Amino acid sequence: MTIVDDRGRLFGRVNIIDAAVVVFVLGLIPLGYGTFLLFRPTTPRIDSVTRSEVSREERRIATGGLLTAKLKVRGTGFNPLLRAWIDGTQAMGFVFENPNSADVLVGAVAPGTHDLILFDGVQEVARAHGAVTITDAARASIRAVGWLTNLDPAMADTLKAGFVDPQPTPSFEIIAVGPVQPARSRISVGQSRTDLPIEGRVEREAVITIHCDPSPDLSTCNVGIRTVGDPAPVVVTLAGFRFEMSDVLPTAEPRQARVQLRLSGAGVPAKIGDRDAFLDQRAAVITAVEGRGGDAMATLDLGLDASRDGWRYRSQIVKPGAPLVLTTDRYVAVGQVVAVDLRK
Repeated sequence: MTIVDDRGRLFGRVNIIDAAVVVFVLGLIPLGYGTFLLFRPTTPRIDSVTRSEVSREERRIATGGLLTAKLKVRGTGFNPLLRAWIDGTQAMGFVFENPNSADVLVGAVAPGTHDLILFDGVQEVARAHGAVTITDAARASIRAVGWLTNLDPAMADTLKAGFVDPQPTPSFEIIAVGPVQPARSRISVGQSRTDLPIEGRVEREAVITIHCDPSPDLSTCNVGIRTVGDPAPVVVTLAGFRFEMSDVLPTAEPRQARVQLRLSGAGVPAKIGDRDAFLDQRAAVITAVEGRGGDAMATLDLGLDASRDGWRYRSQIVKPGAPLVLTTDRYVAVGQVVAVDLRK
């Protein structure tokens, strides 16, 4: 019997072309399996999670949102398409570096211990149990003075003292708020300033407690991408609200005091009951006025804050001999501190 007959069959049974196809297919099986082993994606695995310093660029990525932490995640199988969650809250960002390293930017997450979870699409692919700890101690607080501006009139009417940003970790709380006024946009050119009206919008002066992230040297505090130490006004976005910050105060309650102030200059229309144009309990109130003109002596009840330079009334040092400016809605009075009596 011939190996290939006159009809092209092997041993008279199998067509030679069919046999070649079968051999080719059988040869592809090990080749395909080897390719699969070589190029199949590695299942992500988290080996370690540590805290890292947040850079200014990463604050910019946060686009004004509350950035509470940056996590350095090391492991295997990472890819740029992964998404990170802190328990049930999606992280602000998953920054891929290489298959063994990535950064996770954590937004508003309630204080406590949480799992770090990685998702590929809708499928969970890795989890580190209890790897993320968020504490209030990691954040600083200041009391900021300024304007909540560019507000919808209906929203502006709902703002009052005690209003808290409705996030799991609130970024601000309103301590005091002034009346509704037409919104303005302040334009500055050199030393010149002008206010332009914003049609259909309103604003309210406010004192708020605001959370911020201290710089490494603790000299400044950052809210989103803005540094509190930048020239005023510092414009920040808080849970969708635009806040133009003009002054900062400590969060501790002020020490109440009585100050004797000798007014300088004639014609200052000071009278009992006049109040500094300030919203919170620090505001100076005139309780007595004796004499007239340059010899007038005013008694003020006000709140002072402790500082390394001594007692301060907002940004002004208050001690005998120091100048003190009192600004009301009717006048600006400049005087010299004669005596300071701290209340218990």
